Amino acid sequence: MSKASGNDRIDAVTPGDIIAVNRGSAERSCKVAFKDSTDAGYLITLEGDEGETFQLDLAAGTTVERSLASKWESAQSPTPHVES
Repeated sequence: MSKASGNDRIDAVTPGDIIAVNRGSAERSCKVAFKDSTDAGYLITLEGDEGETFQLDLAAGTTVERSLASKWESAQSPTPHVES
């Protein structure tokens, strides 16, 4: 994960972003696949390293660590990213 920031709120995260997730054993980077609003916050569907998917229910305003460069590194980027 490059250029991580711990100051981002889950409210600002969008599909394609990479966020750090701790699922008990260790923190790892996961790609946000879907983000759905709920009464208390958001139901986030994440994709892990091995392609597995899982969901987290996070309260609105939760601080997350995300990669600021993740969308530029993604094949789904709306703007082509070319390495110089």
